[in-house]
Amino acid sequence: MGQIINTKNMPDKTVICKVLLDEDEIANLRGHLKNIRIFSGDLCNQDSQVNTRGNNGVTKYFKIPLSIRSRKKHTGKLNYQKLDSPAKLFYIYTLEKEGEKEEKNN
Repeated sequence: MGQIINTKNMPDKTVICKVLLDEDEIANLRGHLKNIRIFSGDLCNQDSQVNTRGNNGVTKYFKIPLSIRSRKKHTGKLNYQKLDSPAKLFYIYTLEKEGEKEEKNN
């Protein structure tokens, strides 16, 4: 995992971050250097569970806690990314919001 080694506040309320990453992490970006989000595993503090189903528990479901779950159904495209660190495994899911795709296309 990387770390931020320097930050600089800009007048337009943006922040320039200098990030130190391993070569493997840069390779995982596959050249995608725009629309990058920075997160910390230390912020993952909502308890959840993994349900298993099927023969020998081969099907696994990540339960989304009620405290962060929306009551309306989502029909947007769902994608995920798996990040493997020495101490933790991260699964990051992205779900397009309703109407966001239409606005981008116009």
